[in-house]
Amino acid sequence: MDASEDDGTVRVTGTGRATGRPDTLVLDLRLQAHGSTVGEALTALTRASHACHDAVPGLPVRTSGLGVHPRHEQGHQRGHTASQSLHVRTGDPASAGELVQRLVDAVGDALGVDGLRHEVADPSDLHRRAREQAFADAAVRAEQYAALAGRHLGAVRAITEPGAPGPSPLPAGAARTALAAGPVVEAEDLAVVAVVEVVWELRG
Repeated sequence: MDASEDDGTVRVTGTGRATGRPDTLVLDLRLQAHGSTVGEALTALTRASHACHDAVPGLPVRTSGLGVHPRHEQGHQRGHTASQSLHVRTGDPASAGELVQRLVDAVGDALGVDGLRHEVADPSDLHRRAREQAFADAAVRAEQYAALAGRHLGAVRAITEPGAPGPSPLPAGAARTALAAGPVVEAEDLAVVAVVEVVWELRG
């Protein structure tokens, strides 16, 4: 809070937070295949890639990287390794374990899982609710400071909102989900925090 007798205003910072359940799951996958030549490695990777796509029909599978490099063992080249990074997105966050198990059954040892992310497809409602709470928090603080100064709040002079971060997992309160197959995955609630700085006139 910053009050000035010169301009007759009070400046208050308010904070608000809104939470919501994730509605989207993103699996970050890695495929690796080996061969004695570049062509053999790429052919093996192509088989693994097709198997991965076929294992999740109807789900978008996006590629973010592709590479081929020599494979060495004990200081000697032993062929080549082809690799590809994939991302699978689904609207069923509880299906993480089942999806991983299905992919392992289809792709085998060529599959690697680099991580998973729970997201909110449309976080606009979370941001709206967080901003409403932030403004309400600022108003309560400003009214208290005005009363302590023997004044009353007037019109809003200015509103400033710093850059708002995206949804982030909460450190606690995760919902444990037992899956029909595959490992158990805990889908955490996501939180959006809003910070707003409001300047009011002081009257009276």
